[in-house]
Amino acid sequence: MGRVLEQLVGDAGAFAKTLAERRPQVFRPDGWPAGLPRPEELDAVLRGGLLRVPYVEMVQDGEVVAPERFCTARTVAGRREDGWADADRIGALLGEGATLLLPQLDQWHGPVRALATDIALRLGRRTEAFCFATAAGRRGLDVHRDDADVLVVQLAGEKEWTVHEAPADGRWRPGLAPEPGPVALHTVLTPGEVLYVPRGAPHAAVGRQGLSVHLSFTVREAGVGRLHAAVGEFLADGAGEGGLPERPGTDEELLAAAGEVLRHSRERLAGLTAQELVRLARGPLPVAEADSPGPLGG
Repeated sequence: MGRVLEQLVGDAGAFAKTLAERRPQVFRPDGWPAGLPRPEELDAVLRGGLLRVPYVEMVQDGEVVAPERFCTARTVAGRREDGWADADRIGALLGEGATLLLPQLDQWHGPVRALATDIALRLGRRTEAFCFATAAGRRGLDVHRDDADVLVVQLAGEKEWTVHEAPADGRWRPGLAPEPGPVALHTVLTPGEVLYVPRGAPHAAVGRQGLSVHLSFTVREAGVGRLHAAVGEFLADGAGEGGLPERPGTDEELLAAAGEVLRHSRERLAGLTAQELVRLARGPLPVAEADSPGPLGG
């Protein structure tokens, strides 16, 4: 598909500077990027009968709605299966002010997966997609922080956004932000417009003028915990090169094996740069899909 990021935010270099400065910003692209779903397409998926929990969720008054309120049970191949999305129940709850969430749209919607993959490869960071539908005058979540940079693409209706200043350092936690600090940006998104919300910046959104639907591309970033984990994965990846027995039989053999593991680890770490560690911690990145037949020849 290619160059989706430019279609959403214009110049990728200028956007990289915006990311570095952590400033919220609104973009108004020309046209509708290929692969970006229309609301009626997502509605058809809901009515198609194959969507189920956890790929569909609902929230009302700040609380997660129990799946049995918007899902139904079916008998499939002689087995009773729960958690299938019921479009009529979902519509009724939306009318009562609930918010619909379609998590990880990139995992099951091919065109959105291609968009998320393109963004991930352009930025060198894992990217996921979530879809939200909110009735007019309703807020899906209270003011909160996300542990990701977010590109919000308005698909239908209007949504009013308030974004507060991003934290000045890394000493913050994702989740509710009861004391969000100064407002950095207040705007109303219309269909096709894009909002960048910096990682950690407290924000909230309220639906306006009918049902508001938006798609969020969450661009993940590594933290200290992920850096530590990446070191472990890097060392484990080369663990088989020493030819050590898997289960040393005596204390002496175990101590000898421990010494060999330490020696090998030090050698491996000596060649690992900070830049390479950051790259490893940000991954693994997806692979662009080739135009090849699927398992059934399609």
